[in-house]
Amino acid sequence: MKDFLVILLLIVVIALLNTLIGGAAGQALASLFVAIVLFIGKGDFLIAGYNTASKEAKEKCNIKRLRLIMGSCFILLGALLVFMDTIGLGLFMAATLLLVIMTIILANTWAKKK
Repeated sequence: MKDFLVILLLIVVIALLNTLIGGAAGQALASLFVAIVLFIGKGDFLIAGYNTASKEAKEKCNIKRLRLIMGSCFILLGALLVFMDTIGLGLFMAATLLLVIMTIILANTWAKKK
């Protein structure tokens, strides 16, 4: 039930930000909001793959590091969204692709327990 309420709150906040501010700035603030939720430890169920993983798979993962990686990814994505008009669409797409690749690599190496 708590997860449902957090999801509902996320949807409402993101919709309000996009409606009130609109455009890339609203999406950047929504990204920052998701990052904050991840950093405070209430957004583990938002991490793709982690929420459906078995208990054994979850035990192999360092969730604190994974939260840090995913939260940082959302903050950097928000920064890219803010500067999208300045840097141009091509550079924005390249930087976003690089960010996603780096996030996947870090999540599968640094966030794993040894």
